Amino acid sequence: MESRFEVTLNLGERIPAKELLLLLEYIDHLGSLNQASEKAGLSYRYSWGLLNRAEKALDKTLVVRQTGGASGGGTCLTNEGKRLLGHLRTLQREVQSQIDTLLAENSNNPDKTLMLASTMEPVVTGLLDVLEQAYFLDTGITVRHIAAGSGQAIAMAMSGRVDMILTHAPELEDKFVREGWALRRLPVMSNNYVFVGPENDPAGIGDANDVKDVLQRIAQSASPFISRGDRSGTHLFEVSLWQETGINPEGKAWYHVSRNVLGSFGALGLAEEHNGYTIVDKASYVSARQTLHILFDDDPILRNVFSVLTINRAKAVVNQEAADQFADWLQSPRAARIIKEFGIREYKTTLFTPIKDD
Repeated sequence: MESRFEVTLNLGERIPAKELLLLLEYIDHLGSLNQASEKAGLSYRYSWGLLNRAEKALDKTLVVRQTGGASGGGTCLTNEGKRLLGHLRTLQREVQSQIDTLLAENSNNPDKTLMLASTMEPVVTGLLDVLEQAYFLDTGITVRHIAAGSGQAIAMAMSGRVDMILTHAPELEDKFVREGWALRRLPVMSNNYVFVGPENDPAGIGDANDVKDVLQRIAQSASPFISRGDRSGTHLFEVSLWQETGINPEGKAWYHVSRNVLGSFGALGLAEEHNGYTIVDKASYVSARQTLHILFDDDPILRNVFSVLTINRAKAVVNQEAADQFADWLQSPRAARIIKEFGIREYKTTLFTPIKDD
């Protein structure tokens, strides 16, 4: 459905977020402020002024300008700029999803739009956009997603905001099913969690025997470790690993709980800044394109399964039948092929493995 409405957002009084989002996206893609300005339909002078105002308002450096050299110089995003871009993209999706839902409710054919709350990984990598587009081409049914941690996605389902969820938090999912909120849980795809850190690996986790040894080495060396602290699937998994190891890192100076970051991308950025470690799924690591290294991923316990759960209409006003159809399609050979091939062209590797091939 073509939206007839647009929601505008300003950062401070003089910074239009829509223009800033476009500018940051083109800078990230093109590596040139001049080309980014042209693509965004802005003058070069206005673009520099917009960036300067945003940096002053946020007290962050968003871009760095490189001059000379064989490539002739250019402009690229800093880690802070990349994080802001991620936040703005997520906010844009959230707002547009809510507008589309409102329009669908007022249309003559509301069953043509489904709402999905998804954990961050399939969203930030772009896989979910590709799956939703393919499903629309197959069925004519639009699926809109809201990006959230697994815990937040479940909370959205319980408030009646979505028809289904895509999560990777087995314990939360089990509880959600036991309490009758979901009648079906279908595993869709998987990847692995990985421990990442600086190349010099001060804790020596690259030589660890298993996950327990990894965490013991980080704790004994008091090396910085970044925890998301957001009750996402990744955070809950990380907490369970510490518990199984018998180590309580809470309150330790080296253990940084960062709740105000954008998913795994934010955690990776903070780990890079602290020259420390964190745990993320491999898809997030590959798509983030930053300087940390995978230092440990050799343990069966690190397998990470993403499942779709459709909401029980007895618990919330949802389109259960249509959600069940989409869930079944996610396990189809067509969806499996899309999942299996996704990432090869851009990242030269697969990011997720369909459960049918797992």
